Amino acid sequence: MIQSTSPTPSRTDFPVVLIGLYNYKVLGVRYLASRLESHGFPCDLICFKNFESGNMKKPSEQEYALLLDVLSRLRPRLVGISVMSSLYMEAAVELTERIRRHLGPAVTIVWGGVYPTLFPRESLNHADLVMRGESDDTIVELMETLAAGKEVTSLSNLAYRGLAGEPVLNPLRPLIEDLDRIDFPRLGGDRVCYINHDRLQPGDPFVDSPTFEMTCSRGCPYVCSYCSNLSLRKMYAGQGKFVRLRSVDNVMRELHYARSRMKKMRMVIFWDEVFPDEPDWVNEFARRYRQEIGLPFQIWGHPLRTRSETIVPLVEAGLAQAVVGIQSGSPRIRKKVFFRPESQESIIAMSQVLSSARVPEIIYDLILDHPFEEEEDFRLTLELCEQLHHPFGLQLHGLTFLPGTAIVDLAIKQGVVSQEEMDRLQSLPLEDQYRSFYWFYGNEQLKYRRSRYWMNLIYFTQFPRLYRLLKPLAGSRLLEERPVVLDGLKKLCTYYLVGRRISRKARWLYVRGKR
Repeated sequence: MIQSTSPTPSRTDFPVVLIGLYNYKVLGVRYLASRLESHGFPCDLICFKNFESGNMKKPSEQEYALLLDVLSRLRPRLVGISVMSSLYMEAAVELTERIRRHLGPAVTIVWGGVYPTLFPRESLNHADLVMRGESDDTIVELMETLAAGKEVTSLSNLAYRGLAGEPVLNPLRPLIEDLDRIDFPRLGGDRVCYINHDRLQPGDPFVDSPTFEMTCSRGCPYVCSYCSNLSLRKMYAGQGKFVRLRSVDNVMRELHYARSRMKKMRMVIFWDEVFPDEPDWVNEFARRYRQEIGLPFQIWGHPLRTRSETIVPLVEAGLAQAVVGIQSGSPRIRKKVFFRPESQESIIAMSQVLSSARVPEIIYDLILDHPFEEEEDFRLTLELCEQLHHPFGLQLHGLTFLPGTAIVDLAIKQGVVSQEEMDRLQSLPLEDQYRSFYWFYGNEQLKYRRSRYWMNLIYFTQFPRLYRLLKPLAGSRLLEERPVVLDGLKKLCTYYLVGRRISRKARWLYVRGKR
């Protein structure tokens, strides 16, 4: 439905329901919910399913029934669904169809998120409207226009079908420059529920979590080929500064707001794609965070934005974990495939900074086991890991080709994956797509039969003493011909890492948090 047909009602006559898929902390949806409420529109939030690594499942019939029952009671005029990735397309499409059948044509179904932003035409095959890009202001204008009984076809950021059924994409509004003017994401309250594991939980599950999640910025300064940021940057060319930073005062006010509502809050996770590294900002943040908050926190960093002058103050303020993407030890893979600019030397220097600053937990992210990788690339990654300063842990992932990313076109152009295979990968059921994040190409049917051997060796570099014992055997065929030996040892080490991480997190959450 594109236009309201009833007499001009008040805003309270236009209740909205926003649905977040597979993440009950869903920050983007919570931002929009707060924005609507601050402008007088009743808004309920349904957290539908949650991310569970290694156990991702499509919604059950019972879970769909619970959601539709909630919608029947709320009787919304507009339902918004966040579709962040093609991984959730199966659930998003099914959910949209069931809502339309259940509520009828009186409700307008809107899709928003990264996938509809990059693929609005495809999304209009399912949704009535699509909100593209940053929609903090768009969603308010949309509701105001519907409440006034006017056409919504002139609104910026909106996509819809014209009179002849053709997709119409309106221009994008400029990016929000002043992030401090945006309402904090909704946290708590009565207008939230959570559906998962065949149960409906009234109330906000976020407020009972020991970890609070937030961002200090929007945008990423880099354009990695496996990420959507390159496409988003191109889309927003000429529409304002892509990377924007909140003031320290605004960040602190959100943290105090969270502490007032989350009685169990013991840790903060900053989900900035790269945590701010401006020295003046960091120094002010570190000083105030240490004085006013005093909880351990986690950040994501980057090899080219990791310096002693910013890391040391963060450690003194409570930095407990830093995750940094390296992705490959092969300069060819990083530059030609992943579009990453850092050198071997800059990565090693970054590891020395983190080690010297005594960051309690350092984790390096690697994307291995993909069709671009050759044996020489595995060897270079192993050599780089041998040179990283300890201590560190590793997160090893496979590569998933997400729609709208440059690496999809690169893979087809170079012939490493056919168009037919790409279509198959991107249309797999939810459970299979999540499994393809990890070791999809690690099997005996593909070219890289030694990948299992190399990845095991790379894995063991995070254990320096054990690796020194294994390295003399690495050149022989013993470990390659008997992978079960390394696999078994790897399983034992993984149990150790899990136990250590649980112990460390328990200290962060329950010991330091209570001081």
